[in-house]
Amino acid sequence: MDDRQIPLDSAGSLDGADEESRAAEIIFDRMKALDSLCDRQMNVGRVENGSPLHLLDDRFSSSRSVSHLLKQSLVAAMDNLQALRRLLFIEAPEGNVYFRSQTHAPYALVRTIIECTATVLWALLPESAGERARRGLVLVSREVFSAAVFWDAYLGEFHPERHAEATDYFDGLRQALNSSAEALRLPPMFRQKDDGSWRYATKNRTETAILKELRSGSGLPPGLIYAWQFCSGYSHGLEWTTAEGSGFEDARGQAEDDAFQAGGMEQLRRMCDVAFDLIPQAWEIFDLRRRNGPLS
Repeated sequence: MDDRQIPLDSAGSLDGADEESRAAEIIFDRMKALDSLCDRQMNVGRVENGSPLHLLDDRFSSSRSVSHLLKQSLVAAMDNLQALRRLLFIEAPEGNVYFRSQTHAPYALVRTIIECTATVLWALLPESAGERARRGLVLVSREVFSAAVFWDAYLGEFHPERHAEATDYFDGLRQALNSSAEALRLPPMFRQKDDGSWRYATKNRTETAILKELRSGSGLPPGLIYAWQFCSGYSHGLEWTTAEGSGFEDARGQAEDDAFQAGGMEQLRRMCDVAFDLIPQAWEIFDLRRRNGPLS
């Protein structure tokens, strides 16, 4: 092909001519293999009556829908995957595909895919209905906690006339979740202080905690949490993630593998492999738990 026809912002084509091209081609092929799941963004799937997810929704109906939270996680994962594809690749009308060399932005999208899919897996993988209920309670409580913190501060500063109504609304959600916790014979999720304000009564279930718990009991790769942490640091330009000139080369040299040392498209390919492996697993367990059948 005439070089003048290659897009100006392209780093090359998927012709396998060098390591960068070969790594980019692997990423692109894996994305194409997930096309059918991307198509489900507009129709995630109905939660059947009597299914495990339906029972979870019934349990927390006075506060939030667990299935809706998990559907949003799946939709967000696929949207970030499609954004990553558009960021990295130029799919020309004539069928040729070119790749772009982006340094930091792709890692933010990969990190988000890991977070969204890991949340679904963490919530639904346990075989025990009681453990799924506990984790569902944690997810709903985390959502209420984050929403209350944001809207309390925002409305208090910019719309004080609406603040009292929002406070009553979130108080009701907290009390409903405490009632759900009591029904599950668990400690309350929120406690009210002497001044009437609320605090999160249990350890805040951060993404780090979810990934650690998921890794310990699910059979997922032990390197999952490290890939997530690396993507987070790299997307923010933190020096400890860079290959050279950061002052942390001695630490890198102690690693027995080179998963975080390749740089370029090969390094990104390795992080994508971690994220892309989670996507079909998250959809599979979601489909299993939303259906009313003997294996759910």
